[in-house]
Amino acid sequence: MGLKNRKIRLAIVLALAVVAAFYAWRTSQTVAPKPCEPGRHEEKDASGKVIKVTRTTCI
Repeated sequence: MGLKNRKIRLAIVLALAVVAAFYAWRTSQTVAPKPCEPGRHEEKDASGKVIKVTRTTCI
């Protein structure tokens, strides 16, 4: 009788582990981040003069 109870408990624990793993896998798939856009960005002051230039390089 003890062996049967052990098998049932093991089956329940394994089933819960599978459900937890599946849930973790599905919830970890977040929205993909915005892809890198290489280029040049200029920051200007109120008069329109360029005060800062930022270059972005994607790898």
